[in-house]
Amino acid sequence: MIEGERGGDVARWLGFAAGATAAAALLVPEIRGRERRAPWPIVLAARPALAGAVGAVAAGAATARPLRPLALGAATVAAAVLADPRRRSRGTTGPTRLTVLVANVWQGRADAAALAAILRAERPDLVVLPEAGERFLARLKEDVTDLEYRAWSAPPPHPHHRVPDDPDGPWTSVLAAPRLGDVHVAPARAGGLYGWLEVSGGGLDGVRVLAAHPVAPTPGLVQRWSDEIDALAAWRAAAGAPTVIAGDLNSTTEHRALAPLGDARAPGRPPTWPSHWHRRIGFRIDHVLAGGGIAVRSTRVIDLPGSDHRAVLAHLG
Repeated sequence: MIEGERGGDVARWLGFAAGATAAAALLVPEIRGRERRAPWPIVLAARPALAGAVGAVAAGAATARPLRPLALGAATVAAAVLADPRRRSRGTTGPTRLTVLVANVWQGRADAAALAAILRAERPDLVVLPEAGERFLARLKEDVTDLEYRAWSAPPPHPHHRVPDDPDGPWTSVLAAPRLGDVHVAPARAGGLYGWLEVSGGGLDGVRVLAAHPVAPTPGLVQRWSDEIDALAAWRAAAGAPTVIAGDLNSTTEHRALAPLGDARAPGRPPTWPSHWHRRIGFRIDHVLAGGGIAVRSTRVIDLPGSDHRAVLAHLG
């Protein structure tokens, strides 16, 4: 090989490495341990879209011969991110033991009659309602009295300047169907800035359920978000029983912190927020996660008029 050819090969490999390094710095912050530092939790939530954008830009850049090695390096990383098999989620087969509905009602703004229609059609055993307090429950009960759901609400555990002064927003409510009998519902000690509820006993057959709503990883709250996700994992580890964690978890499957909350990877699609975007666009931040002897058989996303979230219906067994 003549000297000029060797130099050209080196330059191409250096270009490829530079492109791959730049793409990895954007798309894989876990390499540097930054996935829980601002602004990376927000960036991670959008990682599939960002990877697609990087691939598209790289494809365009590859038409220019001098940029081709750089573009190929970036495109290789983007393709690897999009092909990650961990992003795929599969349900399990078997009988259903428990049906759970999660519906963030957007500070009580959701259409209570529309939610009542969902309850009447699906008859979930447990209903987890982030951002619903006693005010919203009073509206909902008018339309579901005959279904005989029992209801509980948890206010935020203590005042905080980042907790909205709203009769619904920082609350979490739970409804239990008559089939579950005499369940025990209490505010969770593992709670965060918003109210969380723990459900056990009765017809749950040893399963413990945590209705949770961690804060979003917005500026100023990233560390708090990280701590609250860790609190969910600690609750599950200490439960000593089959567990279900359900709610608006403000995390997507791109966040590794979500993995310890259930035995199987959570679905990443279709998105649940924001509901006014097309169903192919957005973020799946509302989840039902299970493990320790109970598994999610299937999930379905349901439109909820009046809310900025879609609801999630999960069958577990």
